[in-house]
Amino acid sequence: MSSQQYWPLLDSNGLLQIPLRFYALLLLLLRPYLCWVTELSMMRSQHSLLGQFYPRQHDFLLACLIALPLLLLVAALSQRRPKGQRFWFYLWRPGLWLLWLVTLADFAHSISGLDGDVILDAPWRLIAPMLLVLAMLWLAFSKSLPAIFKEWPEPVPAKKSTKAV
Repeated sequence: MSSQQYWPLLDSNGLLQIPLRFYALLLLLLRPYLCWVTELSMMRSQHSLLGQFYPRQHDFLLACLIALPLLLLVAALSQRRPKGQRFWFYLWRPGLWLLWLVTLADFAHSISGLDGDVILDAPWRLIAPMLLVLAMLWLAFSKSLPAIFKEWPEPVPAKKSTKAV
């Protein structure tokens, strides 16, 4: 049986294409901020969206602190292009370890915040810990993520202006 050569998919800048699972993981880990923005955009009612996911205000604040480093990773991701600032590469390179730390901290926080009768009271609160376990498995066994975090596009040289005198 011959082994097939896998050719990675490249984006328009010649870098490895970031998988959609990476963006899904960012959405999962940034869910306190997404819930906050959703809560701010909704009309006031008796039932708070934040209260459904974070029954205690302390839980919400701690979840925001845990996810805060990912905002830097998202900013670095936005600069992963030839005209981006080279400074962001130094935040992008340790991004895999940052993802690991945030995922583990988020999992620990999600599990510690569950009540004993969560399966009867609010079983949907178990979805996030289960998705975080799947995310940790993907982070552990992904072959493309380490290569993605090592890449950075080469800067585009500035064009020289040729003015006629």
